[in-house]
Amino acid sequence: MTDSAMTDRSRAFAPLLDAPWRDRDTDRAVAWNPEAPADTAWQSLASLHAAIGAWQATLATGADTPCGWVLSTPDPMSFCAALIAAWERGDRVILPADTRPATLEALDADSAGRLGDLPGALTASPGAHAPSWGELAPQRVAVTLYTSGSTGEPQRLDKTFAQLDAELAMHAALWPLDARLVLSQVSHQHIYGLLFGILRPLCERAPFAADVCRYPETLHAWLSRWQAQTRREAVLISAPPTLERLPETLDWPAVGGILSGIHSSGAPLAFDAAAHAERLLGCAVREVYGSSETGGIAWRIQQRDTRWTPLPGVDVRADDDQQLWLRTPWLPEPAAWTAQADRVVIEAQRFQLLGRTDRIAKVGGKRVSLTAFDHALGALPGVRRAHCLALPRRDGRLGAVVALDPETIPHTHEARRALIRRLRDALAPRFENAVLPRYWRFVEHWPSDAQGKLGAACLARLFADLDDPRAPRWLDDVADGPNRAHLTLEVPERLAYLDGHFDDQPVVPGVVMVRWALHAARDRLGCHGVCRDMTRVKFPLLLLPGERAVLALETTPQATSTRLRFTLTSQRGVHATGTLALVAPEESSHA
Repeated sequence: MTDSAMTDRSRAFAPLLDAPWRDRDTDRAVAWNPEAPADTAWQSLASLHAAIGAWQATLATGADTPCGWVLSTPDPMSFCAALIAAWERGDRVILPADTRPATLEALDADSAGRLGDLPGALTASPGAHAPSWGELAPQRVAVTLYTSGSTGEPQRLDKTFAQLDAELAMHAALWPLDARLVLSQVSHQHIYGLLFGILRPLCERAPFAADVCRYPETLHAWLSRWQAQTRREAVLISAPPTLERLPETLDWPAVGGILSGIHSSGAPLAFDAAAHAERLLGCAVREVYGSSETGGIAWRIQQRDTRWTPLPGVDVRADDDQQLWLRTPWLPEPAAWTAQADRVVIEAQRFQLLGRTDRIAKVGGKRVSLTAFDHALGALPGVRRAHCLALPRRDGRLGAVVALDPETIPHTHEARRALIRRLRDALAPRFENAVLPRYWRFVEHWPSDAQGKLGAACLARLFADLDDPRAPRWLDDVADGPNRAHLTLEVPERLAYLDGHFDDQPVVPGVVMVRWALHAARDRLGCHGVCRDMTRVKFPLLLLPGERAVLALETTPQATSTRLRFTLTSQRGVHATGTLALVAPEESSHA
């Protein structure tokens, strides 16, 4: 497909209500597969039609319409086809905030079934099935989403076709894609990734990548292939966690000039991180501020102005307490002023974010401001950021997630206790001793999900060891590709495996370190095999209570097994290293 043909076909924006996927030009490119040879890399509208028909054949065997379907799949093309198939049937699609069993079970009562890559989910029917077109209505609910749960219980949010179209039209007018390839590093299961990674390309007739670009190495490789196959530019849909960790080691100048736009959302991007990303990728980062509830609110490019500019159609004001209020055309009541949980200073139609409004918790019968704790901790030397929360399973006592400068990070039990004493002493003049945080998690990189948020799942993982005495404190993990990961952990002083091992000096048994490596490989790399053999397993140094260490994992597929190489290293040296041969459970049972 020629560049000029792609450009001509992408000029006009078509709203969802006009069903741009029904286009008769079925040769039009919809998706680009970066892993396929150049002559087969394009997926056409005809292939999307076939996938829609296959999903409609599956849905026809389910509940009567209209109904809701829980949809989750990482494949953008399959997701897009299932989404449209449900819409054309008159159904709505439910996008879970995460895929934990408890989350999915709670949604089952509100749906006719699960679709995609979920336990017990329906999949697209095999064979050829022509799609059928129904009717779309402005006030019909298109998708149901749920908030991240970072500030309480996840809240249900229904988005109508009219709401989605209003926001999509604004984006198309402000930042038109003009046939550029859309590369997404965020999940389309959330509103930001859904709008920017799937619906905008559909409505603006621009191609999107047929997979999510999860790693910097993958981004570099895809940009190189795109550059070799076409003269067109690309747009990157990203988030702070990915942009903050772009490595200097890749040859970014070799792919310079390909990206004409970078979007980031989910959380504010640090100024230095924005400059770092612009220097490496050759394009300024455009941040979009908003929420699942409100949609987009404002945008900025920090290197030009750190203030936020309201998006077209959005009105903002601040009350006497500096709380942000807004009116936006993509809320159910566009003329109504809606309060936000952020404080702002408005200057010449732009605003500075000052932080969240007060979050209140009851600790030991006393009302305390979690926001005040966040600000007090964040102002201390060596502390970059803090988030305090009440832990219901610990009688509402406070936990604190604290991001520290590298030189402040504690690496031993003694250093950790000294740091906690210093922080508590600094808080004591402002807060009663009974309400001070009791459970501390010290991190170097701010924990966040794919959308850049410190959501409920992140918080649950940080404090999971309180409910599982066999688990370490998981503090950070960085994926270096589909087969490599580095995880930061601490040894809890109350770890169950320390009992009796040994009385004079408790240490973590070697078999426990191997078990942690197996569990981490399963959870972070999707390696679900069982251990058939171990080679070169060594434990050079004892691992002590309170010690901080990094677990490095690397998997290599073999003919009949997967090789897992692991190393557990602290500031003192290597504590464990070895190679495990993992096989599928059924193979292990017959060995």
